[in-house]
Amino acid sequence: MNEIFFSRLLAYSLLPLLLAAGHLALDRHSRQPARRIEIFTLYMLAISVGANGLSGAFGHLFLSDLVAEAIGWPGGSPFQQEMGFANLAIGVLGFMAISRRNGFRTATIVATAILGFGATLVHIWDIVEAGNLAPGNTIQNVANLLDPILLIVLARLANQFEPAGLARQSFLNWQLRQQPILGMAAAGIGTGFGLGHALDALLIWTLAGALVGVCLGSFMSRRIAGHTAN
Repeated sequence: MNEIFFSRLLAYSLLPLLLAAGHLALDRHSRQPARRIEIFTLYMLAISVGANGLSGAFGHLFLSDLVAEAIGWPGGSPFQQEMGFANLAIGVLGFMAISRRNGFRTATIVATAILGFGATLVHIWDIVEAGNLAPGNTIQNVANLLDPILLIVLARLANQFEPAGLARQSFLNWQLRQQPILGMAAAGIGTGFGLGHALDALLIWTLAGALVGVCLGSFMSRRIAGHTAN
C-alpha cells in the first residue's frame, strides 16, 4: 500500500517538476524568466492539479473501499462520493487553467490550496486523535502541501515577470505551442499510473507513460509551430 502513495507522490508532484526542468534544458526558446516560470506552472496545472484531480476522483468514486482502507477510515461512507466530485472539479479546473491566466488561474490555485491544506488538517487531527498512521493518512499530506505552495510561489513570480505589449502576444503564441506537450504528458502519466496499478508495476508504467506522452506532445507542438509559420 505504501508503494501506491509513494508512486502518486512521484507521478503527480515530483515528475511534473522533473519534466519541466527537462523541457527547459532542451528548449532554448523557453529560457526567458517569464517562460521558465510558465513552464513549471503549466506542468503543475496539467499534472499536479489536472491529472491528479481526475485520479483522485476515480479512486474516491470507483475504488472507494480501497481508498478508505488506505487512509485507515471505515469504508462505505457516502462522503467519499462527495470527495470524489470535489477532486473531479479541481482536476477539470486544472486543465482549464492551462490556457487561462490572471483571475481564472488564481482561483484554481486558491481552490487547490484550500482543498490540500484542509485535507492535511483533517489527516493531522486524525493522527493526533486516533494515532492513525496509515499511508493514505500520512504520505499523501506531502503532496497536499507541496503542490499548492509551489503553485502560489509560481503565481507570485509570474506577476513580477508578466510580459507586456508585443512581448505578451509573442508569449501567448509560444504558450499555445507548449500546451500539447504538457497535455499529452499528463494523459500519459495518468494512463501509465492506471496500467501500472493494474499490472503491479507502478513506477515503470508511469515513467513509460510520461515518456510516450512527452514524445507525442512534442510532435504535435512541432505541427502547430509549422502551421503557425505558414
